[in-house]
Formats: sequence, C-alpha cells, structure tokens
Amino acid sequence: MNTTNGRIAEQSKKKIADALLVVLQQYDYKEITITQLAQEAKLSRKTFYRLFTDKENVLSYLFENLYIECFEYIKSQHTQYYWDIVQCYFNFWEERKSLLLIFKQSNLLPVLFDGAYKYSFSIFEYIRSKDVAEQLSEQLPYLLAYSIGGMHSMLLKWVENDMTIPSCILIEQLKNGFNSMKS
Repeated sequence: MNTTNGRIAEQSKKKIADALLVVLQQYDYKEITITQLAQEAKLSRKTFYRLFTDKENVLSYLFENLYIECFEYIKSQHTQYYWDIVQCYFNFWEERKSLLLIFKQSNLLPVLFDGAYKYSFSIFEYIRSKDVAEQLSEQLPYLLAYSIGGMHSMLLKWVENDMTIPSCILIEQLKNGFNSMKS
C-alpha cells in the first residue's frame, strides 16, 4: 500500500472537513453545496468525490474524528468512575464551544448523538474491561443508551443556553440533584 497516497488522501479529507466548518459559519447546512466545500478546501470536485460520497459523509467523518478525540481525551485523563467520564465529556465539549454553537446554528446537534452512543461501548470497555462488557452484554446497550441519552440531552440543553454555566459547575449541580433525590 502506498502510504504517501493514504496520507495525502487523509490530509484532503481533513481539508474538506475543515472547509465544512468554515462554510457552516456562513450558510445553513442544508444550503451548502459540494462545489462550495471543494472551493473552500482548494480541491477539485473530482477529489471530493474520490474521498466522500456527499456532504453527509463529510459530516460523519467530522463527527467521527471528534469522538475519536473525545475518547482519547477521556483515556488521557485516566478516568475510572462514571462522574469522571461525564465531567471529561463536558470538559471536552466546553473546549469546543464555538464548534457546538456552529452545529447548533444548523441544527446538527441531534446528529452528534449517534457518535456518542457508538463510542460509549469502547469507553465502557476501556474503563471497566471487555470481560465486564461481555457479562453485561444484554443490558449494556440499554444502560449506555440511557446514560448517553441523558448526557446528550444535557449537552443539547447546555448549548441551547449558550453554555453559560461552566462544565464543572454543571456536573456538580447534576450530582447534587441526583443525591437530593436519594432522600
């Protein structure tokens, strides 16, 4: 395999994904064309179609890379507990506030959920182990859907309110809320 071509293709994909972010600041996602993305990336339409099938494919690529980054961030924090993971998740997105606000502008935040759910299995295995994941194989999809669904809904509400509350306070309020319901 020619690693140079693979590296060039990956660089071109990144240019197109970055172009999408630039164009999203000016246009609604639905209005964006392949020509706009190719021009902004300074690549030909032919190159675009060699790498992606459509702009939804670019968006998936962009979100996939964000979740890989998020997973790497969580791993780098050596988290072991649920609330630490939640805090890492919100810290990650807080550092990318401008990106979330761009997604909000084009109503793309709901699409973000798919990646969160997909990567939740990898995060669970990393934190707990593959053995535990296998032991919980029947319940795990439901447990993770519940957990990620709540986190994502909270993320949507947070972005809807322009992320004015710092993530550390937001998570502390959530923990306090859960603890107050125990009584």
